[in-house]
Amino acid sequence: MAHAEIHQDRTVDAADLAALSGRTIAVLGFGNQGAAQAANLRDSGLAPVVGNREDEYVAGAREQGFDVRSIAEAAAAADIALLLVPDEVQPDLVRDEVAPGLRAGDTLVVASGYNWHFGLLAVPDGVDVVMVAPRMIGAAVRDRYVDRHGFPCFVSVERDATGHAWDTTLAVARAIGGTLGGAIVSSAREEAALDLFSEQAVWPAILDVVRTAHRVAVEAGFSEEAVLNELYLSAEPAEVFAHVAREGLFGQLGLHSRTSQYGQLRSLAALDEQGELARRFTRVMHDDILSGAFAREWSRPEAGEQLEALHREAAASPIAAAEAEVRARLGT
Repeated sequence: MAHAEIHQDRTVDAADLAALSGRTIAVLGFGNQGAAQAANLRDSGLAPVVGNREDEYVAGAREQGFDVRSIAEAAAAADIALLLVPDEVQPDLVRDEVAPGLRAGDTLVVASGYNWHFGLLAVPDGVDVVMVAPRMIGAAVRDRYVDRHGFPCFVSVERDATGHAWDTTLAVARAIGGTLGGAIVSSAREEAALDLFSEQAVWPAILDVVRTAHRVAVEAGFSEEAVLNELYLSAEPAEVFAHVAREGLFGQLGLHSRTSQYGQLRSLAALDEQGELARRFTRVMHDDILSGAFAREWSRPEAGEQLEALHREAAASPIAAAEAEVRARLGT
């Protein structure tokens, strides 16, 4: 696959806010991402309308002085609608409240490729569909805009009905701070698949490593306090990952003792890159994600109940019980 990058005519300089001039922008959903992006849009000189249900978030939007309307009213008023509600509610919300207000020439902006790629959004013909997807939590999207540090942001045009969808995409990305560090041209397919892959392959493997390490170390006779602090309660892994982001996966090894460096690299070299982990990751990517099997499973009415059951199972695991006991003893 070719490297994802900004083409010569899609540089930050080409992200012209004039593409948004005279167009009403609606932020649909005032949660973590919605609140951050609405504030960034306003600080970029725009006046976004906020569409939200009467829930715990709407008071914050009003307190911050935004023009708050129902989602249906905001979508109907918008020329550009930013869809910033959770993935699982988007299909019904778009069908019932957003799509009826969209007209030919409007733009729907998604911040996740999931529902669009898997065919779960019914968007009227003539409406541009684009993606502006910050690779950062909402609080950091706001903080990094204010500090002018920037954050990674995937952008794509999924349907160019007007012929000007790229201009809109890059202008929206610039207005929320997504071009400060250089936006990455991607696609809904790529964003959704990589996001799901991290969630269903990478992080479960990391959690399993910690869970297994806890069991083996405790069985070897070491205390729960020592084991859990060594593994993660000390927050040392978070520090290591922060340095990985800054200095690189192997560049950060210089921050460790030579004993640690030798132990890590020696053990890594002994692992089989084509072993069971690679086979498991391949199955997840192709059989669960790219096949659409996971999307179909998560779309079932009973999926929410299954999620709650999985939470209960995880909370009853030995490592969760040990963590609760250690935190109680340490007062953390």
